[in-house]
Formats: sequence, structure tokens, C-alpha cells
Amino acid sequence: MTGKEQFKFKRIAEMTGREMFCVAKLRIDTFVTEQKITDPELDDDDLIAIQVYLLNDDDSAAQAVCRLFKEDGKWMLGRVAVAQKARGQHLGTKMLSQVHEYLQNKGVNRLYCHAQMQAKPFYDYLGYQAQGEVFTEAGVKHIMMYYDL
Repeated sequence: MTGKEQFKFKRIAEMTGREMFCVAKLRIDTFVTEQKITDPELDDDDLIAIQVYLLNDDDSAAQAVCRLFKEDGKWMLGRVAVAQKARGQHLGTKMLSQVHEYLQNKGVNRLYCHAQMQAKPFYDYLGYQAQGEVFTEAGVKHIMMYYDL
């Protein structure tokens, strides 16, 4: 990876089968295999979401992924994952920087997410603010966080 990675922003209908496979595989590897979450990984939000992702050089695997969608008038960030082999390269930070720029260009002024408590320091580092109480989602403790764009 060069440091100037350009993430793709596409809805499922715009993605190739290979792209969607790579995104889904990384999410399943991260949330089902690694974190042992048993709730369905793909859900109806994927049908409306903008999938954000970076594939490796030969398009055989996703390096980092997330999704963006509107819920009750709020832009939500979710399913943020970085491949185990790609961790430590700041791909999560680079991805969210591009997400923030993308949403700013769309006139969005705030982005929300349900942050896993183990990932809260990452979001704190990026300037996200915690809001409300800790809650459990899919058996994992989360907190609502937001970022003013």
C-alpha cells in the first residue's frame, strides 16, 4: 500500500460480484469468525448503504471496509473492519478520513456510529464524541458516537 490509497464508494448495485464478495468476506472474517458475533452479518441496511472499501493489488481481498447509510435522517457509519494482515497500516484512519471528506462534499454535517467499546479509543483519536450510555448490540458493548464534519 502506497499511503495514497483511494477507497471506493459504491452501492451494491454498482459493485461487481468480486467486489461484494471481498467486502462480505472481510466483514464475516472480522465480525463472525474473529469476534464470534452470531447475528446476521449482511442485513437490509446493506441494500441502501454506500459500501466503502479498498481491495488489495490483485482485487482478491478487501483490506478495509465500512458502510454508510441514512437512518431516521441521520448518516450512520457501520461495519468498520480492517483485514488482520493489513492492521497497523493506518487504513482505518485513512478510510474514515475519506469518508468524512465524501460526506462533507455531500453537505452532511454530522456522522454517527455505534462504536464497539474496544474500538472507542480509535474513534476518540479521530475526534468522535461519545453520546449517551453504553448499550449491548449483537452481544457486544457499544456506545453511540458522532463526528462533526
